[in-house]
Amino acid sequence: MDRPSALPIKIFSTTGSTCLADGVFRELVARFENPDTIRQFGKVETSRGVTEVQEFSNENIQVVVENVRDCMAVVISTQTPPVNQNLMELMMLMHALKNSRAMDVLLVFPYMPYSRSDRKNKAHISSGGVFIPQIFSGILQVKRTLLLDPHDTHIKHYFEFGSMPAADEVTATYLITDHIERSLPDWGWKKEDVVVVFADSGASTRFRDVPSRLGVPRAYIDKSRPDHTETPTAHEIVGRVKGMRCIIFDDEILTGSTAIRDAETVRSFGAKSIMMGAIHAPLVDRRISGDEVIARLTNSCIERFIVTDSIPCRHKIDGNPKFEVLSVAPLLAEAVKRIALGESLTALHAESSVNFYRSGL
Repeated sequence: MDRPSALPIKIFSTTGSTCLADGVFRELVARFENPDTIRQFGKVETSRGVTEVQEFSNENIQVVVENVRDCMAVVISTQTPPVNQNLMELMMLMHALKNSRAMDVLLVFPYMPYSRSDRKNKAHISSGGVFIPQIFSGILQVKRTLLLDPHDTHIKHYFEFGSMPAADEVTATYLITDHIERSLPDWGWKKEDVVVVFADSGASTRFRDVPSRLGVPRAYIDKSRPDHTETPTAHEIVGRVKGMRCIIFDDEILTGSTAIRDAETVRSFGAKSIMMGAIHAPLVDRRISGDEVIARLTNSCIERFIVTDSIPCRHKIDGNPKFEVLSVAPLLAEAVKRIALGESLTALHAESSVNFYRSGL
């Protein structure tokens, strides 16, 4: 017997996340228009939610949403500047949806603000990565949150509605590795000359399937971070990189300084050529302009960067031939579809799942 039809879906977004939300919306509509989906679940109405952000003279804001009764509201919000202002906007948006009696709410974090502040690693500090999930799942009573490659996988455990887990996680790892594997012949790279280099032992654990997915060996840069700053110290490389074409793999490129240091370390150990794959690309440094960050990376010994648009970055790169940006909109849309229809997300954690959301298809 056919399952009952899903709720109508309205896709909302915060300031700075509009383009990504538009992409998710388009991809979601295409999935719901699939004949097999219509046959099983009926026609699922999907629309872009309308919001208005009102700012008063005292700089307080108020968010107004359209009617969401009997709807599933999906909110796409990623980290974009000004981060703290947009985070407050998100809280107000979620509160407006709660007040407006949305039947169901799904919060999607392509990149969660404060995700790097995920633990108390020294005395007398705040931990935004712990506190923010408590605000959304506790105070705002968001029952379901979707995270894309959080800084550390344990972050999802901070989202808890009552005594139930309230967050799921999906990864863009296979999106990047699939693109790399299909692009190797175009780059003139042979697999027997390629090695995946992890930025540290943590990355080698988190992305341990990448080398086997590509069918190449692994290496990692042995580092320490004694003072808990953003600048770790590299000691040596575990694994062979001399004479090899190296793919440095990490979760994000923030200021670019660490990526460049890692590349220079790998080159000093005899690497033949270097490219980098990273899921998130904030590409910001408070000490210099965005253009200078991009220039610094462009002038580095890294020949190519493969990143995603989990944080809007295409406008920063603007045709730079060293950068390739993969869209996560198909991946997020596939995950949202499965959540809306009561289907499992487990399949998206298999490498074969990339067929559901390969970028550009």
